[in-house]
Formats: sequence, structure tokens, C-alpha cells
Amino acid sequence: MSEQQKALLEMLDVVAQALGEELCQQVAFVGGCTTALLVTDEVTLEDLRFTDDVDLVVQLAGYAGWPRLMEQLRSRGFMESPLDDVNCRMRLGELKVDFMPSDKAILGYSNRWFDEGFQHARLHRLPSGAQIRVFAPPYFLGTKFEAYKGRGGGDTLNSKDIEDIVNLVDGREELVAEVSNAALPLKQYLSEHMTELINNRDFSYVVQSAARGDRGREAIIFGRLKQMAKG
Repeated sequence: MSEQQKALLEMLDVVAQALGEELCQQVAFVGGCTTALLVTDEVTLEDLRFTDDVDLVVQLAGYAGWPRLMEQLRSRGFMESPLDDVNCRMRLGELKVDFMPSDKAILGYSNRWFDEGFQHARLHRLPSGAQIRVFAPPYFLGTKFEAYKGRGGGDTLNSKDIEDIVNLVDGREELVAEVSNAALPLKQYLSEHMTELINNRDFSYVVQSAARGDRGREAIIFGRLKQMAKG
């Protein structure tokens, strides 16, 4: 196990242990930390992106469920911090943990793939033995493309979301088949955004950086992207 993968898994584990078994099954993990579970290629695992936060999606029965969730989280050691201006963020010690409702009406924002991604989340066992629900790879991609659209500002070169997408494409051989078998709306969405990415003039530099100048690795990444772009 690479040091980076170990660090990311430890972050997931800390949050899972704090949540407890019951609450842990009511959330689904998504975001950069989960690449430590989704990437299967040993080489790519060495180069996973560092992140200082853990992202979770929650499904609540209306806005009244939000303050109840906050109360539960505080009782388990999560706290709001005056340092944060993100209304979904809590702290667990020094760790930033974002609890993002799938319903836009609750906090005023969401991601179009949160609801479906939550429904199709898969169980993963952490090294400690704790089990967490994690967005399946095609939905991970969907949330990342949607996040890039919302906050990326078209800056492909410096986008953490694009970096996570490339890492998953590079490090998960079975991803092409998984996307091919995805629900049609998601499959079409990914096809459209994969095509845009391939045609982006800056994207080749992102791939070069991920492949560390290995032309064979670059070819694999572009090959997988093109297969998924076909829809």
C-alpha cells in the first residue's frame, strides 16, 4: 500500500469511526479521498492527489432533517468552525468533513448526481474493518464533471476535479466497462463531457503530468477516455 493511499484511507477511517455504524450507513462517501478505494492500479495509487477534506452525501427528509443531523454529529465529536465559510462543513479535530445534502432546497446547492449516486453507492470495507458506502465509479465521474462545471472556471490545468477524473481513468481498468453498463442518462452525460475534455487544448498537459511523461500511459488514458466518449 502506498503512503498516499494509506493516508487517505486513514482519513476515511477516522470519519467512519466517529460516525459510528448506524450513522455511517446513512451517508455515502464521495470526493478525492475515495480514489484510495476506487483506483486499482498499483502505480497510480502512488500518485493519488492529496486532499485535506472528506466529502459525504446525505439524504434528508426535508430541511428539518438538517438541524437534527447537525445535533447528531456534534454529539459524536464533529464541530462547526469559525474558520470555515462553507455551510456544509464540520471539523473532526483538524480534519475537514463536508456533509452535502442531495436535496438542493436544504442548503441552496447540490450536485445533479448526488441523489442517484447515493442510491447506487457500494459497500467498501476499510482496513480497520469498518464498512462505508461509496459512490460507484461512474457516479464518481458524474459528480466530478458537475463540480468542475460549477467551480472549475474552465481552468482545466489546475482543476482538482479533472485531476481526480484522470487518476480514476488511469488507475481503474474496469472503468470503461462500468461506464458502458451505467444508466443511459449518466452514460450520455459522461460521453458528452469526456468528448469535451478530449477536445480541450489544455487537457493533454494534464494527461502528460499524470503519466509522468510515459507515452504508453498517456495512450492508455486517452484510449479509455475515447472508449467512454463513444457512449
